[in-house]
Amino acid sequence: MPRKISKSSVKTKNTPVVSSEIAKKISYKNIILIVLFLLVVLLWKFKSSFIVAMVNGQPISRWQLNDRLVKKFGDQTLDSIVNERLILAAARQKGIFVKTEEIDARSKQIESRLSGKISLDDALKAQGLTQDDFKKQLEIQLSIEKMFEKEATLSSNEIDDYISKNSQAYKDATDPAQVKEEAKSILTQQKINDLFEKWFNDIRKNAKVTKFL
Repeated sequence: MPRKISKSSVKTKNTPVVSSEIAKKISYKNIILIVLFLLVVLLWKFKSSFIVAMVNGQPISRWQLNDRLVKKFGDQTLDSIVNERLILAAARQKGIFVKTEEIDARSKQIESRLSGKISLDDALKAQGLTQDDFKKQLEIQLSIEKMFEKEATLSSNEIDDYISKNSQAYKDATDPAQVKEEAKSILTQQKINDLFEKWFNDIRKNAKVTKFL
């Protein structure tokens, strides 16, 4: 005679399977909740990457800000970056590289000229520049100087003539050697700038630049 299977035994056998499925569902829900919580925490921590301001509870996204800035200053800023790339690429082709020590030394020179009236950081902020922007400018300036310093030669007559024409600026000077050194530095920089301007107009004209802005 076949053995009867009691209801209680069937129930007992199925129970672990049901419990396992419920446990899995709970586990998945917990994982989803944890992931959502972490996403909320990350979004809040890095909210400035997405939202730049709140106005009466309404957000202004970084995309809106970037879009406005690109429309207003994009072409000018892009040209500036293109120019930097052209100058540095040309300098490196000539074997000219600017060391970090040289940038730091020039930065200290500029800071000393401020004579403590304003800090270098405040001076940069006033111009809307970061330290990285400033160092990049110094790298470019030093690269230009290295490219043209040999061509920017001066005669004693040129220096004396400059001092004579600008005698009012040096009327209170007590060190003639320092005056000559300053005049030489100014004239050298002027010559470098003139040489650079002519050179850069040529390389920019011949450069292959494609904009997608």
